[in-house]
Amino acid sequence: MAIFEGASSGILDEDDISEAAAAVEGGSSAALLVYENRWAAPFAAAVRRGGGQLVAFGRIPIQALVAVLDA
Repeated sequence: MAIFEGASSGILDEDDISEAAAAVEGGSSAALLVYENRWAAPFAAAVRRGGGQLVAFGRIPIQALVAVLDA
């Protein structure tokens, strides 16, 4: 992980980092991962071209997915 030390894209700001740090117990480590769903932009553009409109968006927490798969 040392290769990433000091790496920054500028996408996350100090507030994001502070919020993540508050969620981690002392003596623990964490990583912040930002990724892009490359399929999402072309899909959204096609929907807009077809007259569609975004009314909501969100993220499904992993715990919810695991619970459904376990059920």
